[in-house]
Amino acid sequence: MSRGPFGASTTHTPTRPHRTPPHVVIVGANFAGLTAAQHLSAAHAVTVMDSSPWFEWLPNIHELLSGVKQPATLRLPRADLIAAAGHRFRRGRVDRIDPQGRRIHLVGGRSLGFDACVVAVGGINETFGVPGAGRHALPFKSVAECAAIGQRLAALDRRPGAVSVVIVGGGLEGVEALGEILRRYRTRPDLHIRVIEAASRLLPGTPPKLDAVIRRHCAPFAVRFDTATRVTRVTPTRVHLSSGEVVRADLTIWTGGVCAPPLLVTSGLADRPQQWAAVRPTLQSRRFEHIVVAGDATAFPKPLSKQAYYAMQMGAHAADTVTRLLRGATPRAFQPTAKPMLVAFGDLDTFLVADGLAVASPSLALLKEAIFQLTMAQIDRPTGRPALARLGGRVTRALGAVALPTLTSASRLWRFSHLRMLR
Repeated sequence: MSRGPFGASTTHTPTRPHRTPPHVVIVGANFAGLTAAQHLSAAHAVTVMDSSPWFEWLPNIHELLSGVKQPATLRLPRADLIAAAGHRFRRGRVDRIDPQGRRIHLVGGRSLGFDACVVAVGGINETFGVPGAGRHALPFKSVAECAAIGQRLAALDRRPGAVSVVIVGGGLEGVEALGEILRRYRTRPDLHIRVIEAASRLLPGTPPKLDAVIRRHCAPFAVRFDTATRVTRVTPTRVHLSSGEVVRADLTIWTGGVCAPPLLVTSGLADRPQQWAAVRPTLQSRRFEHIVVAGDATAFPKPLSKQAYYAMQMGAHAADTVTRLLRGATPRAFQPTAKPMLVAFGDLDTFLVADGLAVASPSLALLKEAIFQLTMAQIDRPTGRPALARLGGRVTRALGAVALPTLTSASRLWRFSHLRMLR
């Protein structure tokens, strides 16, 4: 062990001549991994690994619950995106990274050597050890998972009698899930929704006023909030609470958290299971200087929220760090740039949160949609017929599902004209 340039303990990987061109392997190809690939030049031989063929736009997966978005709208083919960047996409599941031997070991026994590696594996669903949560609650972390929730809601809506839905987690994902359920099903009189949040209020970490506004929006409906309450057990039809109450649930949606995947600890990038990979300010692993970690998988020296915009910034910086490492230059420290956060609450409201302040208006939903459209077009540049077709499909669906319902409704137009500062 020795001390790295930022004072961290560092395990040096064996010195060896680089391949020509040097081989970079990127493990994980969503926001951070894909951005890293798009910022690495053809001077590198780049292989991008992921078990899924699809890049997924996760900030809008809540809209799958209402049908505003469809799975195809939020997915892009990774092979096409990587090929457009001049690199190779290889579908496979990584079992272990060997930093000392500089090899990626895949499930099935194959392996792949590298000169530098970017680890951008994101996180997995966190159930906090609650019995039954992993088996009986539907997670809220991917397009497939949220599409399954949307299908289950639609099936319950076709069923006669009362319907009870429990949302575990009153943070960003839980609030956005609630908003989409109300967007589509709030006219159903026998729909009952419970939101369970361990913190003392909804959307912890945002201005407290948001909690009151959300509750006010929900007052006309059969929505109940249980804050400062934990789930202790989940069964197929019941949710047990720390208060002792047992809640009936035809559907339990788990938005309760995210934790690190096992790959980080099995590869020596973390000390224990469910721990994020500690990195230096350059995003290099604190243990292995030729391993660069980006996106949600990082435990950055100054904690950062796990947002897509930070993951993309990290991906671009990871590419710069790798480029500098491979040419013998000193990597630079990552300087994150905070951005406002948009929290959608169905068609009832949208909140813009920045620097402890919040502005609210249903019209901000159009800003969230514009960000989605513009960023997807940047990721999937419309330079060929397939990309143009995908762009056209996204825009057409947005017009039908978001813009036209507003422009043709006098009441919605009136609400859209009101911008409120929440203090």
